[in-house]
Amino acid sequence: MLSGFIERLLDAPTIADIRAVFLEAVGDLGFDHALYAARFMLTVPRSLLRDNPVVFSNLPAELIDQAQQLRDLDQDTWVEWVRDNDGDIASHDLQDRFGPSRSFGLAADHGLGHARIISLRDKVLHSVGAVVVMPRRGADAQDLHACWTRSGREVRVLAWVMHMRIATMQRNLPKVTLTARQREVLGWRSAGKTVAEIAMILGITPATVEKHMRLAREALGVETTPQAVLKAHVTHQLFQPASASLKLGGRG
Repeated sequence: MLSGFIERLLDAPTIADIRAVFLEAVGDLGFDHALYAARFMLTVPRSLLRDNPVVFSNLPAELIDQAQQLRDLDQDTWVEWVRDNDGDIASHDLQDRFGPSRSFGLAADHGLGHARIISLRDKVLHSVGAVVVMPRRGADAQDLHACWTRSGREVRVLAWVMHMRIATMQRNLPKVTLTARQREVLGWRSAGKTVAEIAMILGITPATVEKHMRLAREALGVETTPQAVLKAHVTHQLFQPASASLKLGGRG
């Protein structure tokens, strides 16, 4: 069963498809509710690019609405634990060791106060993430322990695979529109060519190269050309892969 779910996660074309597969998988393993939250590209300055976090769950809508009203959620006990630790921990053990969590206090009001938290901190470079799984509504600490003992290893593996799969996908990055010429100029600049060299390669004047660089900086909302090159790269504006076929044998 685990291998089948892993194969479906790896083949899923969208985050919505990944969500459906993952929630089905953990449900079959005894966890009726789950939450996934992650942020990627943490080494890119936020002044250049704000990569939207990826968050999904099947928690009750009223619980989600109430949680969104909490202030400074990034300072909640379980969020701080995920940022600073690897592995996994039960929500009651977390609160016994590090203090109460407003999120799990709120979840307890909905019968979902016992959960297992999985840190994904070191599974993908330059990212942070977590999976939280909960047994049936009304489950207690013993129910959680029994469920985790039975299927915790499988849940961990599914969480790792899902997180790594999402990291490789083109997520909802900010929309940027560059002209073909602006992409061309930035592409040559990223390859280390000077303004004069780019002008010669493209058959235009250096002043025209400078104009396209300026317009590209304005479109990308940055101040310098190196910043424009970086942002164009991480938003997939440069060097779009062309379709190609793999030829085995013969001459091509």
